[in-house]
Amino acid sequence: MQIKVIIIGILVGCSYLIGDFIHKSYIKRHKEINDLIRILEIIRIDLSFGLYTLEEIFSRIGEKKEYCFYKFFKALANDLNSNKEKVLDEIVEDNLFILTNETYLQNKEVDELKTLILTLGKSDVTSQERMINLSVENLKNLTTDSKEDISKKGNLYKQLIMFLGIGIGIILI
Repeated sequence: MQIKVIIIGILVGCSYLIGDFIHKSYIKRHKEINDLIRILEIIRIDLSFGLYTLEEIFSRIGEKKEYCFYKFFKALANDLNSNKEKVLDEIVEDNLFILTNETYLQNKEVDELKTLILTLGKSDVTSQERMINLSVENLKNLTTDSKEDISKKGNLYKQLIMFLGIGIGIILI
């Protein structure tokens, strides 16, 4: 009987931890979108001064380890520096796996960043600033969506999985 109670306790505890992990993943996604907006603001400021190349801008962002995107931008800067025969499109495609594997961003956020990076350096400074501002606005809309996901889906999964664990525990009794 004691073993059964211990197993049920472990089951309920694990179900709580799984639900909490899913809930926290929604919170981390929201934070990462906000960090991405900050990074785009840094890029916009650096481009508006016109003193930096894309490689230097990406390198500077890659040094900021407080953002989870630093590996992606550091890889972009390194590839731009070392691979003179590759174009920016190929370099971005080669490094997108970093964003998809190491962040909680969804495809729409990754596509927004990819589109923006591919347009940088192809027009004048004011056009680039407008593109960055447009991307920031799109990401701000996604932050409202992610905030709704936290309150709806995150809390739902947290409670649903907890009740599922309790339900299985009751069945085992």
